[in-house]
Amino acid sequence: MTKQIIIRIIFISLLLILGIFLYISGKEHTIFIDNKEITLNDTTYRANSDYKVWIDNKELKVIKKGERGLTKVTGTNHKIMVEKISDKVLTGEKHEMRFRLKMNEKIIIINLPAMINNADEWLIKQIN
Repeated sequence: MTKQIIIRIIFISLLLILGIFLYISGKEHTIFIDNKEITLNDTTYRANSDYKVWIDNKELKVIKKGERGLTKVTGTNHKIMVEKISDKVLTGEKHEMRFRLKMNEKIIIINLPAMINNADEWLIKQIN
């Protein structure tokens, strides 16, 4: 009798842990990618180029000066890579950053000019 109760408690505990893991890994986040001028702490970062963007090794699109792109990702750990485009040709100038999201952060804004210039506030998280 006690052996059955212990097995059931272990089984229920494993199901709860699996459910929590699936909830965290499947949580969807909306990411806006801005290639717009931004002023942070009295420093202005200007959008001077177009960029091809990849998030988690998934190619998104070319974000032109003054544009905003959108994508949705799941999970908590992500990587963004951008490559500068000059005269419709990739220049080989790449920038890569890693970032981690929490479950309650639903909308994220990545500013490319701030990211490329290593500004501290290149990633803006909005809790919803």
